[in-house]
Amino acid sequence: MNRRMWRLALALVLVSALAGLAQGARTLIVGIEADVMTLDPGNHRDRTTQNVIRNMFDGLVTRTPTMEVVPELAVSWERVSDTEWVFYLRDGVTWHDGAPFTAEDVKFTVDRTVKEGMIGGRTSPRKSLLDPVIGAEVVDQLTVKIVTAVPFPALLAFLPFHEIVPKHYVETVGDAYFAEHPIGTGPFRFVRWDKGVQVVMERYDGYYGGSPDIPPVGPAKVDRVIFRVLPETSTRIAALRAGDIHIATRIPVDLIPEIEADPNLLAMSVRGTRSTFLEMNVTQPPFDDIRVRQAMNYAIDVDQIIEHVLAGLATPIPSLMSPDSPYFKDLKPYGYDPEKAKALLAEAGYGGGFSVTIDCEDYLKDVALVCAQMLREVGIDARVQVWERGILQAKLLNRERAMWLGDWGNATLDPMDIMIPKLRTGERGNYTGYSSCLYDGLMHFAERIARDPESRNAAYQVAQELIYHEAPMVFLYVAQESYGVSRRVIGWQPSPDSRINLHDVDLAG
Repeated sequence: MNRRMWRLALALVLVSALAGLAQGARTLIVGIEADVMTLDPGNHRDRTTQNVIRNMFDGLVTRTPTMEVVPELAVSWERVSDTEWVFYLRDGVTWHDGAPFTAEDVKFTVDRTVKEGMIGGRTSPRKSLLDPVIGAEVVDQLTVKIVTAVPFPALLAFLPFHEIVPKHYVETVGDAYFAEHPIGTGPFRFVRWDKGVQVVMERYDGYYGGSPDIPPVGPAKVDRVIFRVLPETSTRIAALRAGDIHIATRIPVDLIPEIEADPNLLAMSVRGTRSTFLEMNVTQPPFDDIRVRQAMNYAIDVDQIIEHVLAGLATPIPSLMSPDSPYFKDLKPYGYDPEKAKALLAEAGYGGGFSVTIDCEDYLKDVALVCAQMLREVGIDARVQVWERGILQAKLLNRERAMWLGDWGNATLDPMDIMIPKLRTGERGNYTGYSSCLYDGLMHFAERIARDPESRNAAYQVAQELIYHEAPMVFLYVAQESYGVSRRVIGWQPSPDSRINLHDVDLAG
């Protein structure tokens, strides 16, 4: 047999084996748009990777489908000082190799995340998500203390995105092997990762049951879970309609009617946690003038974008924060007023308009084109340029561009996760160059005020009102995220933070 025929035969055997697995056990298959970057919870900043990993690993705390933070591997906690939190751990939890879960694992995980060079000589990409944390201390086998350099009142909001890893296993096999052959404490355990194709996992019958606040508690319902990589949207939908997968991620709004027309499928949507905005470089003309920036807000008809481009599946926002955040300031959006926009432009010396390019990535192109048309209606010569993510981000970091359409995830729903990185002076996501001593002071105060939630909330309220008036961006919307789902799927609902939790999901038939 020549090599080509051998490969073909091997491929047929693999397909047959996979089909046999699917028929011989209840196998739930999710079609995802990209492969995972790693199976190491501490070495990525990628939502798809997080969604897959979270089914094999648990954290100290998790979130309910309504985004409430509840206990998971921890049973309770207390803040014993402004910079110390004590977590009391669940007894009887085991890793997938049968070893007991202890406080040593939590300390190892925290230190591995926040300290320099702890993952094969590299620092965890997730370090900034726990930036004030300096380490952890073991109190006893089931008690651990997390220590911060400064007060960190938002710690609990950030912890659901940090899964605990096994100290004994990582130290034995090494970081590189662990990243491709993980063990966790979650409802499913790793079987294999066929890179670029799929991640396969099976039910862990020794699972402690998960958070008691998210019933039912116990082992997973299906025997096997497969996350199958299907980058093309059309391919994911075709696989869903054929019954080859049961959940399809990232369904564009224009294809939802195709899902809804199939009697075997459901289109399921949930308001996400990504705020979308049209940002401006406030360090250069014309956007260094607050009147021009306010004019941009009056020139864009957000309601029309939501209705006609997003099929109504979005919510307008008056500032950065999502309406689902407890810190949301309920301001009245600017609203569409082209005459007021023209008047402000004239007042600022731009009555004759100016030329501008709206930069964006491909997935936001349709919205960018509509924004450009609306700007042309108030006398601004606007066009759209689509970029690859890496190239555009480099230009934004160097402040080379004038106007761009983008979004920012805020899955914690805490202002520290969006208001600081996007608009505080010099922060990593502050592409606009916005700088305000008052805003920075409010952020600093809110970060440090550990035991006075009312004062912290008041600071964020004032800060939202400030940026509403100073308008470093056109505040647009929080979009819904849509999925295609087989009607065979029982007990699953999409989560605002995009996580695909499969612990309690079953298949009919």
